[in-house]
Amino acid sequence: MVSIDDRLNQIIRELIGNGITLEQAVEAFEGKYIVAAMSESRGNVTQASKALGVHRNTLHNKLRTQTMLNGFAESIRPRRAGRVSAKRLTAPRSKDGKSRSSR
Repeated sequence: MVSIDDRLNQIIRELIGNGITLEQAVEAFEGKYIVAAMSESRGNVTQASKALGVHRNTLHNKLRTQTMLNGFAESIRPRRAGRVSAKRLTAPRSKDGKSRSSR
């Protein structure tokens, strides 16, 4: 049986031999790891973040910003349609009825 250390050493030698930088390797590994956790949790970010040992906000940020993951979040879990509050469609008014922005 091959140990995980031996497998990692082999992968590292291949990456270095192919000119892959540390940044590229870390981003690729992190992306694959996140994809696996998100798939395992069927798109549930909270469950995936617990499995990965990171805060769910951190996972949301990575899903939005990491190049390899762009679009992955939407493919697993579509965005909900946002609501616009009718209260904030106009500028707030003062007691005299004038818009604060027109003062």
